[in-house]
Amino acid sequence: MQKKLSVLIAFFALGIYLFSGRIGMSTAQDTLATFKDNNCVDCHSKIMNPLSITSRYAEWHISVHKDKGVSCDKCHGGNATTGDKNKAHAGILPSKDSGSKLHPKNVPATCNTCHEQISSTFTKSKHYQNLQSAGLGPSCTTCHAHMASEVIYTAEQTQELCASCHDSSNALMPKRPEIPTQANEAMQSIRRANMVVLWALRLVEEAHNKKVDIGTSEQEMVAIKAALNEAKVGFHAFNMEAVRKKADEAFESGTKVKDQLRAKLYPGS
Repeated sequence: MQKKLSVLIAFFALGIYLFSGRIGMSTAQDTLATFKDNNCVDCHSKIMNPLSITSRYAEWHISVHKDKGVSCDKCHGGNATTGDKNKAHAGILPSKDSGSKLHPKNVPATCNTCHEQISSTFTKSKHYQNLQSAGLGPSCTTCHAHMASEVIYTAEQTQELCASCHDSSNALMPKRPEIPTQANEAMQSIRRANMVVLWALRLVEEAHNKKVDIGTSEQEMVAIKAALNEAKVGFHAFNMEAVRKKADEAFESGTKVKDQLRAKLYPGS
């Protein structure tokens, strides 16, 4: 009976989770009100065909860009203030056109409008230099996909993607299997640092709620978070040794603070 009750509770909790809108979709209160004066969004939210266009709109609708208020014209160009189709699409070019804001060579400059720190780091990399000189390097959307609706997060995905150019018999680049391996390890390092930082921050919050004196732990976490962010941003320069160093620094320091906080919050455990 106890087991059946536990299963029922679990399914009930899952139902609440799914229907609360936490599956990648905007929650019920997130409507298109933010874009009420944007004719790009208004038109594309209503059309039924062609499939390729409606699919792209759907991708934007469930994206972080949409949730952050970034409309179509911010990246694609065009005139969102007019309801005239021809005028609205004036200046928009296919992404394969070298003059398009979304051509691989131009994407870093387009993304730079909002993501200046990451974009400026990427433009210092050899990947960017190869992209500009020979058109062979990756661009932002290689890892972050269109509208960042899909992002490479795991170490395994990262290694596989890097291997497609650096460790493949069909690649144009010379085989260097150590590069995908180093990328995998850098992402693993970031992953564990991210985990321990989140753990420590939750303990800081718990200490506040319980009014437990934690000394300088909260101030230390500010510096540790900064080191982790530096590792994440630095990944876009593809200096994996530097990424590992910063991420490991955040992990080690975060673990120390986490253990101190646990000792204060749960003495004797």
